[in-house]
Amino acid sequence: MSGRLEEQAVSWVSMPKRRAKPKVLISSTQRAVRVPRKKLSELVAFVARREGLRVAEVDLAIVASREMAGLNRRYLARAGATDVLSFDLSEAPRGGLSAQVVVCGDVAAAQAAARGLAVQRELMLYVVHGLLHLMGYEDASIRGAAKMHAREEELLEAFLSRRPNA
Repeated sequence: MSGRLEEQAVSWVSMPKRRAKPKVLISSTQRAVRVPRKKLSELVAFVARREGLRVAEVDLAIVASREMAGLNRRYLARAGATDVLSFDLSEAPRGGLSAQVVVCGDVAAAQAAARGLAVQRELMLYVVHGLLHLMGYEDASIRGAAKMHAREEELLEAFLSRRPNA
């Protein structure tokens, strides 16, 4: 009997612990896009879960094009606004990813209009894109860009078509 209890104890200990939901802080200093805060928080948790990465905290900032252009110039030495910038702020991998994702609301609004998409979908696409960069995806090469864009579309479609509370 004691052997049986030990087996049960060992199997219980080896079971993976349930991942905690990431802490998502959202700020917006722009006026181009209404920010769906709850949906964006759920999106961050969904992407982390689907990619199998423990995410401790994400600071998600939605900014105007002027602020994004300044960040793009400062951190990437590129002129003009870009869609998204990601910064890994993790100090130790043990606690999970801590990051800041900065998304440009003005770029999302302009691109959504040009592509005939809903602006909030475009905004969510940028959040997924930024998270995937933090998870090791790259889009500097043709092959990397194709892989990354396919994955971000797959994740976003799965998120948007899920049942509530799934």
